[in-house]
Amino acid sequence: MEDARETAVSKLAEILKHPDDLNTKIGPLVRKLTKEKATIDAQLNTGVQTQLDNVQQGLETLDISIQSNERVKENMQRIDALCGDTRHLIKDFGRISQLSQLHKNFVATQEKVKSFQVLYQRLDSLESMFRPLQADIFEPQSDLLHVHYNLFKLEEFRDQTMHQARDPPHDVLITLKTQFRRVDVLSDDFTQHLWHLARNMLALVDEGCGPTIVIMVKIIECEERADEKALAARRAQASHQDLQQRNEDSVQQQKWRLAEGNPRTIKSYRVEFFEQVHQSIVERFEQELAPYKEVDDWVGTLDATDFIFNDLELVFDQIVPKFPKKYKIFPHFVLEYHRHTYEMLNQMVDQELDAGSILRLLRFVRDYYATMSTRLGVTEELLEPQLLDGQEQSLVDEYLKLVRTKLAEWTSNLMSSESRDFVKRENPPEESTDGQFGMAGAVDMFQIINQQIDVAADANQGMLLYLVVSECSKVIKDSQTFWKKLLTTELRKQLDQPDETPEGFVEYVMALANDQVKCADFADGLLARIVPMVESRYKVQAEEKLSTAVEGYIHVATAAREALLDVTFNDIRPVFDDLFTTRWYEQPLIPSVIETLKDYCHDFMHLNQQLFHKLLNDILDRFLILYLQSMRNRKATFKMEVCLDKIQNDVRISFNFFAKHIPVEELEDHFDVIEKVHTLLESNRRMIFVDYYSLRQAYPDIPLAFVEDILGKRDDLDKSALKDIMEGIKAKAREYEPQADTPPTIFSRIKW
Repeated sequence: MEDARETAVSKLAEILKHPDDLNTKIGPLVRKLTKEKATIDAQLNTGVQTQLDNVQQGLETLDISIQSNERVKENMQRIDALCGDTRHLIKDFGRISQLSQLHKNFVATQEKVKSFQVLYQRLDSLESMFRPLQADIFEPQSDLLHVHYNLFKLEEFRDQTMHQARDPPHDVLITLKTQFRRVDVLSDDFTQHLWHLARNMLALVDEGCGPTIVIMVKIIECEERADEKALAARRAQASHQDLQQRNEDSVQQQKWRLAEGNPRTIKSYRVEFFEQVHQSIVERFEQELAPYKEVDDWVGTLDATDFIFNDLELVFDQIVPKFPKKYKIFPHFVLEYHRHTYEMLNQMVDQELDAGSILRLLRFVRDYYATMSTRLGVTEELLEPQLLDGQEQSLVDEYLKLVRTKLAEWTSNLMSSESRDFVKRENPPEESTDGQFGMAGAVDMFQIINQQIDVAADANQGMLLYLVVSECSKVIKDSQTFWKKLLTTELRKQLDQPDETPEGFVEYVMALANDQVKCADFADGLLARIVPMVESRYKVQAEEKLSTAVEGYIHVATAAREALLDVTFNDIRPVFDDLFTTRWYEQPLIPSVIETLKDYCHDFMHLNQQLFHKLLNDILDRFLILYLQSMRNRKATFKMEVCLDKIQNDVRISFNFFAKHIPVEELEDHFDVIEKVHTLLESNRRMIFVDYYSLRQAYPDIPLAFVEDILGKRDDLDKSALKDIMEGIKAKAREYEPQADTPPTIFSRIKW
């Protein structure tokens, strides 16, 4: 009802899309639906009437059948009564009946005697024919049908004889059993041989003995038909028990002798055949997998399961055509192999598996279903029970727990060793062939991470791969946080207590920076390699996590670069405090700064080339910032003409040094700020507004306080002149409106 309502509402929504449709479409729509309803009602009425007619006809046929059955029953009773009455019409009927029975018994006894006389001769012939067949199942078994036919007759003779003698004296029963012992032995041997063939069907078809399987099937079918006849006779016996009880006289007992049943022992060869198939598969699994199970090599066990698909292909191609369709032989084999696989995996899950075994197990399950579908055409829905009982997620969780534990253990040990070397610095860091410093931790850590991710990728599970990437990214983030904190701590010690810290801080910081760049490259390669393998719904998250890892390594490398910068300028910062003071006028100070920078830059050659060039640019920026800041030193003064020459000399010396590492055009752009400040300093009162405007155009974020400060330190300007100049500059500054998208300049990085 709910579905019908939703369908009706949906259809109305399609028809009545606008409010005006209520006026224009309702009338035609009602007429149309009324007509359709009438048509449907007529069809339903016709269909219901047809069904009622069929039911009525069936009831009439059933009534006729019941009446016919009653007439047959009455006729049979009359026939039975006539048969009973004829006894009284024949003189001496009882004696004649006895003589007839005696004759039948004599003939039957004579046949029995003859059969017993040739019994052993027939057995000798059958045994001589059967033993070679029994000795080698791969020999042609064409005589097996002949053996079975004659053995079948002997078994019938035995069963009938034992049935007829079911109430003999004990010695007679012992004698009969003794006579038939060889028949019993041959029958058992034949049956065991037949089941030996059934257990080795795969080997038989593999050796080209397919006809033997056809012979085996014919024998099973023959025995099944005999079982069906015997069971039918027993059912007839059971159905006539009440009739025998109502006819106690000897004539009636003789008449229903045929309903006494069949003496045959039910063999159920077809049921036993499938049991033998089951046993053969048990032995097959044991034969193939036992060597691995004995040593708890579960990965080897899974690797050895290719025989499952090979066997089933052989069954489909070679065995199925030799069986009747009613046997459904291929589905039986498939389910038997599947159930043994299910039990094998359950045994595996009950063990304490390592991470690699869990992943191999998960990959096996996926590959198993895929192979069953592609190679054999068997879909997952047909394979019951479900492998692992649908507990794959619990295995995934267990694997992630192991990965998490192992990663934490490995990285903890690795970080402990690396941090100890970084802090104590008893030995210099490792040096590569290209002269770069480094530590083994970066390579070791990514070997660990790559190993875990590669193993997860081999499991062929996109979700699992993403989860492993997620765990690895957490470890990466933790290591990055650790190095940042350790670097900050050691840098503070180096700056505050340089004499009390071990030597080699700069070298180890360079090694750390180089390692972080390597790690960033590793993570970037991992990103390109792994993201395409992750399930589509997790691609974005995986890409974000690995991209964050790359950025994190770059941030740590940047922090290391800044630490090198801080150490470098920590040694020369006092010199900048004396710039533009009396000492600066008395002796050149910048050459000593440049010499110090040269020494450090020589050491920095052990950095990654990209890091080295970035560090040189950082040094240049820091140098220019400190130089500009020094102009505002409390004791700074600008002695006209002299200071201008000394500034130019400072610029020349420093420019020549940086030009060895930075392109001249780029360098000129950096030193432009000093050049424009120099121009402002040497500007006269008439041109100073023009020069300020030029400076402001190039550096819109230059503070007015800075301009006022440096002009106030000129010895050629008194307070009155300075006041007039600043009022004009401030007026010019108010006229200037910088563009909104103007990027910040060096003045935005100066701490005022």
